[in-house]
Amino acid sequence: MSGYNQKIVRSGSSYIEIWEYANPILIQDTLVEDRSAEQIEKPEKEKNKRRTFEELSIDEQQERLNRMSKTRLEAKWKFLRIVDSNFCDKTSFLTLTTKENIQDRYRFTIELKKFIKRINYHVFNTKKSKLKYLAVLERQQRRAWHSHILLFGVPYIPHNKLLKLWRHGSVRINKLSHLDDSSNAGRYVVKYMEKGIGQELLESFGKKAFLNSRNLKRPEETKFFSKDSLEFDDSAILYQTEYTSKVYREGRLVDNYVRYRKIKI
Repeated sequence: MSGYNQKIVRSGSSYIEIWEYANPILIQDTLVEDRSAEQIEKPEKEKNKRRTFEELSIDEQQERLNRMSKTRLEAKWKFLRIVDSNFCDKTSFLTLTTKENIQDRYRFTIELKKFIKRINYHVFNTKKSKLKYLAVLERQQRRAWHSHILLFGVPYIPHNKLLKLWRHGSVRINKLSHLDDSSNAGRYVVKYMEKGIGQELLESFGKKAFLNSRNLKRPEETKFFSKDSLEFDDSAILYQTEYTSKVYREGRLVDNYVRYRKIKI
């Protein structure tokens, strides 16, 4: 029966991540750390009849909060790896705010997408989508939406030009010049964006945790079975930990011991 007991994810050129599982993950298994428990355990009819948070019992409310916390963490690490896979010396980090108190998420998203199209045309002189970007929406104290956005591979654009392209308020440029390589980029940027990722999952249930172009590089993932553990010099290990994961197998959740390492390359 085929499966894997080791997984390697490479994000950019600075590091790889390695997961080693005590028990092999079989083809029919579902690794819960890769998918929310709610998606696995709820039948389709029940998912369509989702109750509001207020309609749940205290125990059910806590269970949903725990699931959302886990989903938020997974979205954060997914976002971080995409940043590290695309970061370059022409990466721009902007924060867009509006003069008008725009509290309608759909309306703000439309204006954000128009801004992205205008920058795409300004840089590439075409309406064809070539711009590489990641964006997170976040509410301000006044309940208005604003956005943190990363533009990859974009040459310098003067601030006054960015203001004209945005048209709705201020544009703040967050400096990335102090980052020496992509291994620091994801962690630095996600500090600013994880609040918005969490808000999106909580307030806009069913929406994506972040917006992104389709042409971004994705982390390279390799899964395989081996009797031998991968060994590295201690100086190459940036971080390591051990924990117990969950595997959904034959209708029930099963514990599975995991060894995780982040390796500098």
